[in-house]
Amino acid sequence: MRYRKTVYIFSALMLVSGIAADARDTEQVGEVPSDLTGYWQQEDGTVVRFTQDGTSLTSRHSQRSADNDKNDIDFTATVHGNLVYGAHRGPFSRAMQRKCALQIWVGMGLTLSADGSRLEGFRGDRTLDPQSCRVENSAPVTLVYKRMSDFDPMQ
Repeated sequence: MRYRKTVYIFSALMLVSGIAADARDTEQVGEVPSDLTGYWQQEDGTVVRFTQDGTSLTSRHSQRSADNDKNDIDFTATVHGNLVYGAHRGPFSRAMQRKCALQIWVGMGLTLSADGSRLEGFRGDRTLDPQSCRVENSAPVTLVYKRMSDFDPMQ
């Protein structure tokens, strides 16, 4: 199928949108800070920089690591009330990212805590065949981001 990669990405985003819509139906959508822009830390200690423009939110890596260059995208998402949903880049090596670029994106969904200091949720996960870039979906992975109010990127 010629458009298989596009269908995979679209399906992942629709899955996340459906889950987020179900969450809105069952929970009250809380107030959120007007802007999530700033530095946030993942559970593994990785620090990312969020940039929000209206309802659009982008997370970028703040430092170079084994699998990421500084400013590489961690995720790109939409903010709706206390929900954040979009596409998260899977944790693959730089070589795999270059070779199988369209296959590394997975759906994600996060919920912002009432005090605006924590985002918790999930992202999809995949295994990739390094030779063919063939994808197999696997169990979702838990995501937690904590706002860092006193982070100085120059240190």
